Amino acid sequence: MTKPLPVPLPLRHLAAASLVALPLSLTTASKVAAQGPNCDEDQPHIVGFVIDAGTESPLAGALVWIETSPQASLTTEVGRFLLCDVGSGNHLVTAARLGYDTLRVQVEADPSIEPVRLRMAPDPIVLEGLEIVTDRFERRRRAVAVPVRTFEQEALARSNYWSAAEFVDMQAGAVTVRCSTRTSITETCVYDRGRTVRPRIFLDEAPLLGGWDELVSLPTSHLYMIEVYRRGEHIRAYTHHFMARAARTRLAPLPLWF
Repeated sequence: MTKPLPVPLPLRHLAAASLVALPLSLTTASKVAAQGPNCDEDQPHIVGFVIDAGTESPLAGALVWIETSPQASLTTEVGRFLLCDVGSGNHLVTAARLGYDTLRVQVEADPSIEPVRLRMAPDPIVLEGLEIVTDRFERRRRAVAVPVRTFEQEALARSNYWSAAEFVDMQAGAVTVRCSTRTSITETCVYDRGRTVRPRIFLDEAPLLGGWDELVSLPTSHLYMIEVYRRGEHIRAYTHHFMARAARTRLAPLPLWF
């Protein structure tokens, strides 16, 4: 069985802030970001499965954590999660996933007990809306006559890249170079087909005037999806919060012109 992915504390808190509006202390988080899980067989840990309370089917990509641990876990394809080094006794476990009500439940950390099953209640309006809206985004991508690569929330969350800029630079085929603007300010551009171009970047359908530098400060854990057109000349990123709102309103995205 595939081992669930441990998620560093910054990812846990930032994703939580996006999904369930929890606070974040970046200073504290940065001190424990490099700590990996130590999950020995005899060590107190919590293992279990996240499932859809309506269909009893496993939920992949749910984020599971406890506040007293520096790690969180993303559920696998079979919904399995593993929280290591949590300490003995009962813990308040939180599970969050877009389209479902956030779940908080007390769980005992005991290696001898059976895996816990966390049943998350679906939000039918958001789930149905997500299906409609993501299909509309896909049709918009197909309608443009330029190459486009799409990366969704699980690929973003499971990556080793903290910022959207790092992810696009390393995973999306973009070739970044330093360039000078008309005002002699040096910034990051992309190189494609013999041209150096200042990328056009959008967040939640609104332009980011700061360009690539704004992607540097945008955590991948905040994002539901990134679309990369023309090897980085045009980049569109979407947060969990935006997609939840888009799902409820059945957003119809405007056409793109290149």
